[in-house]
Amino acid sequence: MKHTSLSKIFAFSFFIIANVVFAQDTTSFKTYYDNGLKNYKSKEFTEAIANFDKAIEKKSEVASNMAVAYFYRATCKRIGTKDNQGALADYDNAIKNKADNSDYYLGRAQTKVNLQDITGAITDYTMVIQLKPSSEKGYFDRANVKFMNKDYKGAEEDLKLAVEKKADYYEAYNLKGKARLYNNDTTGALADYNIAIGIKPDYIIAYNNRAQIKYAQKDYEGAKTDYSKAIELKPDDGASYFFRAIVETVLKQKSDACADFIKAKELKYAKAEDMIAKYCKEAQPSK
Repeated sequence: MKHTSLSKIFAFSFFIIANVVFAQDTTSFKTYYDNGLKNYKSKEFTEAIANFDKAIEKKSEVASNMAVAYFYRATCKRIGTKDNQGALADYDNAIKNKADNSDYYLGRAQTKVNLQDITGAITDYTMVIQLKPSSEKGYFDRANVKFMNKDYKGAEEDLKLAVEKKADYYEAYNLKGKARLYNNDTTGALADYNIAIGIKPDYIIAYNNRAQIKYAQKDYEGAKTDYSKAIELKPDDGASYFFRAIVETVLKQKSDACADFIKAKELKYAKAEDMIAKYCKEAQPSK
C-alpha cells in the first residue's frame, strides 16, 4: 500500500498573518518586509529571502514584527531553496520573538519532518494543537508523522479527533483507514474508505486503498470495480492498470489482464514488463 505522500500530508500553503501592525517602525524595515512579502506571494523565493535579510538586519522595535519576518524567511528557505537548517534557525527565532503563534510551530514541525526529527516534529504539532485546539489540521498532521513512525495506534487516535472536528475531512478518513488496517482492523479500515469515498466520490487514493482490502478479502469483482473507477478518474495512472490486471489474472480474464499489463507498461509502471513476460507471451511482438 502506497503511503500518503509526504508531498500530499505536507503540501505547499501560504501562511498569511493578517493585519500585522508595524508600530513605531522605521520605514526601511517595513519597506524591505513589504517587498519580501510581495516576492513570497509571487513565489520569488530567492528575492524574498534577500529582502527579509535586509528587514531583519534593519530590525524592528516590535518583537512580533521581527517574528513574522523570521517566519516568512524560514518558509522561503523551507519550500523555496530547501535550506532546512536555515529554516529551522529562523523558525526558532520567530518563536523566540512570539511564542503563541501556531503557524510558527507548524512551519518548524514541517521542517523537522524534512530533517527526519520525528520526535521534535511531534512536539511542535502538539504545540499547534494546544494553541489551536479547535483546528483539525494539527491532529491530522501529527497523525501523519505518527503513521510515518509506525505508531499506527497513535495515528488512529489523532485522526478520530480530526474527524470529530471536521466531519467531511475525507483525507483524515482515508489515513485513518490505513492506520486501522495496520492495526489489523480490516472492517474498520473498509468503513473509513467508504466514508472517504462517500464524502468525495472522485477520491482516487481511497478507491485504490479500498480495492486492496477487497482483493485481500477475495472480493475480486469488487476490487476490479474500484480499480476501474480509479482508472476512469485518472486514465494515466499505471499502478491502477497494473493492479487491476493482477485481479483479472485471478478472475482468469487473461485478455483483459494482458491489455492492462501492456497499458501499465506504456505508462512506465516498472513491474509491468515482468508480468507481460510471465502471462502474456503471445501478446508480445515477435522478434
